[in-house]
Amino acid sequence: MVKQAIHNMQQPQLGLKIQEWRKAKGMTQEELVEKCNINVRTIQRIEAGEVTPRSYTVKAILEALGVEKELPTPTILSNEQLIFPKKSKRTFLAAAIAGCIYFMISMLEIYWDGVLFFDSALKIPEYYIPVKILILISFSLYLVGWSKLGEALDSKLIQWGAFILIAVNLIIIVSDITFAGSMDTDYKLYGFVKLVGFGISFIPFSIGLIFQNGYMGNLFLVTGIVGMLAAILLMTVLFVMVGLAILSVFDILLIYILFSWAFQKERVPV
Repeated sequence: MVKQAIHNMQQPQLGLKIQEWRKAKGMTQEELVEKCNINVRTIQRIEAGEVTPRSYTVKAILEALGVEKELPTPTILSNEQLIFPKKSKRTFLAAAIAGCIYFMISMLEIYWDGVLFFDSALKIPEYYIPVKILILISFSLYLVGWSKLGEALDSKLIQWGAFILIAVNLIIIVSDITFAGSMDTDYKLYGFVKLVGFGISFIPFSIGLIFQNGYMGNLFLVTGIVGMLAAILLMTVLFVMVGLAILSVFDILLIYILFSWAFQKERVPV
C-alpha cells in the first residue's frame, strides 16, 4: 500500500518497498539515479537491504519516485537501526583483527624509527624490514575495513580518507625499506617529513568521523576529535610523543568500533 508509513521500517523491508515503488513507476535503477542524484551502487545496496540509508537519502528517493508527499517524513535512521549483512560483519571482524596485529607490531616499529631518528649510525636489526612489511599488510587490511564501513555509511570522507591513509603509509613503508641502513640518509629530516605527512593524512578520515556524529552517535565524534588532536600533535613534531600516545588511543577506539559492528546482533522491532 503506497500510503504505508515507513518511519519505523527497517531493512530489508525498506529496500523491497523502494524497489516495488520504482518498478511500479516503470523506472530502472539508472533512471532513478538520474532523478535523485545518488550513486547507482548506493541504490543497489539499499534495494538489496545491505545498508540502511540516511533520512535525507530516503527523502530524495521518495521525491524522485513521486511518493514522498503521500508519506510522513521518515525518521528511520540511527545507528540503532543500521543492520549489516553477515558478509560485511566478517569484513569488519577481519579488519579489527588486522588492526590488533598492526597496533601491537607498531610499538616495535615506533621504537626503531625513534632509534634511527636519534642515532642514524646504529645498525638496524634483520627483522626491521619484515616488521615493516607486516605493518604495511595489517594496516592496509585494517583501513580497508574502515573504507567498507565508510561506504556503508555513505561517507566519502571516511571511505576515501581510509584510502589516503593506506596510500601514505605505503609510501612511508617503501621509503623506510629503501633508506634502511643508509649512512647517507638524514634521519632527522626524513623523520620530520614522515611525521608531518602522516599527521596530515589523518585529517580527512578524522573529519569524516566527526561528521557522522548526528547519525552514529558520540563515539564517532569523540574518536574523530581524538584523531584530529593526534594529527595536529604529530605535525608539530615537538609534541610527537604525546601525539603517538593519543594516536594509540585513536587506534583502540577504531578497533573497538569495528569489533562492535562485527558482533552486532540483529534487533527485533518493538
